[in-house]
Amino acid sequence: MQIYTKKTQNQQLKNEFPLDKLAQLATTSNSDTYSVQNLRKRARAKYMTNSYTVALASLKSPLQKSYNNTVYGCATTILQTQNKLTSTYCKNRWCLVCNRIRTAKLISGYLPQLEKIDCKYFVTLTIPNVTGSELRGSIQEMIKKFQVINKSFANKNNKLVGIRKLECTYNPIRGDFHPHFHLLIQGEGNAKLLLNEWLKRYPKANIQGQDIRAADNTSVYELFKYFTKIISNKAVYIQPLDIIFQAMRNLRVYQSFGIQMISDEIE
Repeated sequence: MQIYTKKTQNQQLKNEFPLDKLAQLATTSNSDTYSVQNLRKRARAKYMTNSYTVALASLKSPLQKSYNNTVYGCATTILQTQNKLTSTYCKNRWCLVCNRIRTAKLISGYLPQLEKIDCKYFVTLTIPNVTGSELRGSIQEMIKKFQVINKSFANKNNKLVGIRKLECTYNPIRGDFHPHFHLLIQGEGNAKLLLNEWLKRYPKANIQGQDIRAADNTSVYELFKYFTKIISNKAVYIQPLDIIFQAMRNLRVYQSFGIQMISDEIE
């Protein structure tokens, strides 16, 4: 298994992809300073993304072409037209540059809607850990079972309102994967009923892995952080990351119900 530590990532990237010098320019006006700050953040995100995506591309996986597109085709050139900066983006989920844009778009679209929801609760729904070969099928099954539960609420005239996020993490000690849902929904009663319905369908799920807690508007920001942790204990596990990205391919990470759906596509 390929494991990249932060030190080895930095050394490789210094040799192959030097940090964008444009992001180091110093300026005086407020507008220019804002642009330079954003360029600096973008350069840092691009640098970190390349540090593990180069290794992912070396795996010869079905996603190799997409990995290479991230390294060589995403945010490599920034064009300025008067005060507007534009670039091309890979739109891939493992790209930190694209995820910064995607996260900002989702928060901007969902936050005003979620702020209107009274009595918000943050819910975590899990299943037993699975192997890499079982991961995609397990995620698809989770999505289908949640859709059935959501429909059962509607049939009882007790419509669920909120948003569901799919996440997956890797356990390097056990060598297995942990797909789970995080949800922000309206009402403590609905949160408890949702959990009960979930456990009926996954009786072997660890009860301690499930969670219900009162939420506030700051919980919205937590919800949009990431769908998988790229770096775990200062190391990047390359093959497991590729397995997660393959399993998540063409599957929706965010799904709203009872509120307007916001596209996560990047323009």
